[in-house]
Amino acid sequence: MKRSFILGMIGLLLLTGCSSSTVTEADGQEIERYISQEVMGPNFGGEIFNAYEILATNEEKGEIYLWALIEEYYKEGAEVEQGSGMSVPMVLKVDRSEGALKVISHTLPRDGSFYADDIKEMFPYFAELKALDYPSIHIKKLIKEVETEVADKLK
Repeated sequence: MKRSFILGMIGLLLLTGCSSSTVTEADGQEIERYISQEVMGPNFGGEIFNAYEILATNEEKGEIYLWALIEEYYKEGAEVEQGSGMSVPMVLKVDRSEGALKVISHTLPRDGSFYADDIKEMFPYFAELKALDYPSIHIKKLIKEVETEVADKLK
């Protein structure tokens, strides 16, 4: 039973053209730049920091499916304060036609009763499952990444 399930999932992955791929350092920098500049702006005049986990990619569609933690931090006197933030699944539309990865746009699910339907519509099945039940332990890892970067840069 397990073997047929695993073979079925492999077949599904091949049919959908999706994979869980790693990105190059330059790709990662472009993704971080885009998220910090285009997804959420600072509400307290601070700086945007982010960390993300790629859930899947679809090179044929030019899409990257990920979970992102985006946080604003600002200085208040000698203290570093946290401003606005979000932890959210998203789809990045990307282009590689000129060689390097270029993020063109993003899509976020709507809140409330639309959330689950939007995830199902936006993400391929196996990434949808990850996005609908994203573990808090993964979010804690992303928080730690952001806090480390904030400590290195603002303190």
